[in-house]
Amino acid sequence: MTGRFETLIYTDCREGQGLRGAPGLQFQSRSAGADRGAESVVQRNLLYEPPPRWMRERRPVSAYPVSFAHVWDGLLATAMGVYLGRESVGGREGNQLTHAVVTGDPASYGLVRPAQLFEAPFWTTEPAAGTRCPPLEAGWQPGSFGAAEAQAFVRAAADGDNLLTALLSTLLNADGPGRRILFVAPEPAVVLRWVTAVTLLLPQQEALRIGFKVFTLDPAYAPQRILAVHPDWAGPAAGLDNDQGYLVVDLVRHAWSRSVEDPAARRWTELFLTEDPLDVVDAVEVAAASGLSGEAGMAVALAAILHRRPGRPEVGRLVTWLREGPPSLVRRYGGGIVDLLVEAADQWPAAVLRDLDRASRAVTFPHRGVAVRAALIDAERREALATGRVLAEPAPPAPDGWSGVEEARAVAPLAEALRAARPARFDALLRLCGRFGLRPFVADLRPGVERFVLDWADHPEHPYQPQLWACAEEILRVLRHELGQRLTAEPQIAETLGDQWWDVLLREPMRLEQPLDAAVVAAALRHLPPPQQYDLIEQCLRTALQARHQVAMVNRTAAVIWTGRPVNLAEADLLRRMLPPRAPLDPRIFADLGAAVLGYRADPEYVEAVRALAAHGLWVVPPEVDRAVQGHLALSAVLDQVLSVRPDVGILNLAAVRVPPPLVDARMPELCEAIVGAPMAAAAFAVLTHAPQLTEACSRKLRGELMANSRPAHVALAFVLVNVERQSAEMAAMIQAGTHAELDRQVRVVVARCSQKRLDEMTTQVDGVGPMWSARWKALVRSTRRGLFRRLRPDGR
Repeated sequence: MTGRFETLIYTDCREGQGLRGAPGLQFQSRSAGADRGAESVVQRNLLYEPPPRWMRERRPVSAYPVSFAHVWDGLLATAMGVYLGRESVGGREGNQLTHAVVTGDPASYGLVRPAQLFEAPFWTTEPAAGTRCPPLEAGWQPGSFGAAEAQAFVRAAADGDNLLTALLSTLLNADGPGRRILFVAPEPAVVLRWVTAVTLLLPQQEALRIGFKVFTLDPAYAPQRILAVHPDWAGPAAGLDNDQGYLVVDLVRHAWSRSVEDPAARRWTELFLTEDPLDVVDAVEVAAASGLSGEAGMAVALAAILHRRPGRPEVGRLVTWLREGPPSLVRRYGGGIVDLLVEAADQWPAAVLRDLDRASRAVTFPHRGVAVRAALIDAERREALATGRVLAEPAPPAPDGWSGVEEARAVAPLAEALRAARPARFDALLRLCGRFGLRPFVADLRPGVERFVLDWADHPEHPYQPQLWACAEEILRVLRHELGQRLTAEPQIAETLGDQWWDVLLREPMRLEQPLDAAVVAAALRHLPPPQQYDLIEQCLRTALQARHQVAMVNRTAAVIWTGRPVNLAEADLLRRMLPPRAPLDPRIFADLGAAVLGYRADPEYVEAVRALAAHGLWVVPPEVDRAVQGHLALSAVLDQVLSVRPDVGILNLAAVRVPPPLVDARMPELCEAIVGAPMAAAAFAVLTHAPQLTEACSRKLRGELMANSRPAHVALAFVLVNVERQSAEMAAMIQAGTHAELDRQVRVVVARCSQKRLDEMTTQVDGVGPMWSARWKALVRSTRRGLFRRLRPDGR
């Protein structure tokens, strides 16, 4: 739809006829909305240029060609000019009339290119009746040369496709932004047909900016991009071999100067000459409005208007455009583009269809998501079969309209591929089904599923991830059956099989009456960290308590869990919490716990576990285990007293008597640490009297302590050990000679050098061991310190 223009007429006027009032060439008339600015634009750019030589030769008016020009110079203006001959006053040659239309709104042209206004019915060659002429109202009609006529014209021209390509390449700046076009022609019509043809292949807004002038006397002074000169006044610039920066198109000889061809220009030309020309013009507009440049914009336009499928290099950008392009264009053309891409879905990479799947969810493309999702699944199926690659993340939710019928159609080719697939591809197809939430019937997948399970059972190292599969439970059920049969045939492989499969087959609930589940749970308890072990044990016990034959199932479950591993305290507490009291379990369940306690190196929590189980009546503890437990308890009491700052030596002695020698040997490092660290020498010595086998080890450790410090308890204990033969020949015999001598030396050095306060503290520690040690200690102190004082006297006496 065309819009409104202001109009102006420029010609030679008699006095009072023109806008200036005086006679001469001037604007004779203008519409009410035209102003001085419009006059200036027309006068600078569009006026008819009579050739001086022809005027001198007084050629007939009919010999002069009309002129036609257009410019964007702040305003848009298009004008037609004619030669009128003599001036109205004076009789000189050079009178002309230029009729111009002017607007500030590009929309006034509608979709009409300015060159199409040539021969339009609204042009006048006569002055107006007065100085005020009417505007050109909306709804005006251009000339008769439209897109169809332009196509026929170029087709008919010799080498027309190459000339149109050269013209368009120049306007697309293939030769650089400064090059202009210069036609040489005797008549304006043929020039304007070429200008129309080439500007139809430019977006309307760009075409409006490209000025032209047909004809001009001196191209160098004309600002327009496209110019034309008559052969009679063509100057040096019109030479093909010396084009002076123009693409010279000589329409007399039908030749033109060399130019650089733009690939886009060539393609638009070919389309214009082979397709519906109006569709191609629309495509040019869409390409410009798409927001994309070059091949990408052209791909959008050709897909939207001409329904041309893009090439693989362009399809990704086209799909991106569907998500990010101008909303109005996407709403108008996007649905058709989606349909076009889906029709050729087998030609596109899966990544493109994934983007298309996301794009098709927009409200812009109603009812197309189902077709796109089906195409995407098919593309990913082909990709999975070819490469084994499948995205791990779940696909977006199925689009609106996706029903059981569509799912069945999507599953059918996948099931066919699964039936024939080798194991690695079978896994990929299962992951693909899982990604899209598709669930083929496992019974329909034979022989592929059987081949896959047999291969997997032979190769447990395959890094399959069943959590990504569809039908994972059904596939694992088939695997369990196969492994169960193998375990039945070879029971001795239970531990190996469990270690291989526990992380795949662990499930809830585990039924430990089944050998395979028992092997899996036993292996899981070997491999899981403690918190997860505890959770698994609780789960298995809960399942057993729900069984029909509860007692038998609980015993079976406990036997699986604690065969080869002792019950720890947390597990014993769990048993107490979950099982009824005074209902003993099979004692064989606790064999490893009993062995751990009898081994005397047991963690103290095993001792507490035995006590907890016995207190709840879940285990009738064997006498030997009970004795070992009592020994561990006695040892704990000994350690408590030894490390106390106020030990009860009586309690300590009673407890020490009950600690069996093997337990002392097993816990020797811990006992030695406690003895040497005892705050009171009396408690430390009391332990040694009951466990003399600790004497040498404690003496050596004590030597190291005395080298670093002289704690009173250390000194007192060392003194007692040096003189221990007075009380225990057995203990004395156990101290090696070197250890004895070094301890004696260290005690004497400390006594000789320490302060009186420190010495008093040592004396208190020695007295605490017993009165029998006090006299010898005093003698040692007296002799050692007297010798020190004698050495310090000046006279040496």
